[in-house]
Amino acid sequence: MVKLQTESSPVTVKIDSQKYWNATGIYLETGAIYTFEVKGEQFWYDATIKTDAYGYTKPWFRWAEMFRRKPNENWFSLIGNIGQSVEQEFLIGKKLEKYKVPLAGELFCYANDIPIMYFNNHGSLNLTITRLS
Repeated sequence: MVKLQTESSPVTVKIDSQKYWNATGIYLETGAIYTFEVKGEQFWYDATIKTDAYGYTKPWFRWAEMFRRKPNENWFSLIGNIGQSVEQEFLIGKKLEKYKVPLAGELFCYANDIPIMYFNNHGSLNLTITRLS
């Protein structure tokens, strides 16, 4: 497990859209402040729908939104999670600046999708994590 320090170089991890949980090996410390960023033009696919870390919306999918892992966030948005706890989920998207960690634990990430639909996902994103304080 890696604990980033404020003077540490940023660390980049791969987030696979087919994985229900992407363990990053990064330990986030309580009260520390981090920036998370998917740099440049990076895309992943929900079946044939190409999207970036902000995800997408489709009017004809509205009926299924309540079944997403994080129902109030876009389809395929990049979600962070501390220790695989539903209470510790947060939206990363393409960039989340100055996130203050409420509870220590390993950072996990995923593409926001319906739990049984990860089989048709393709692609990955590179997420860069920087500790600010």
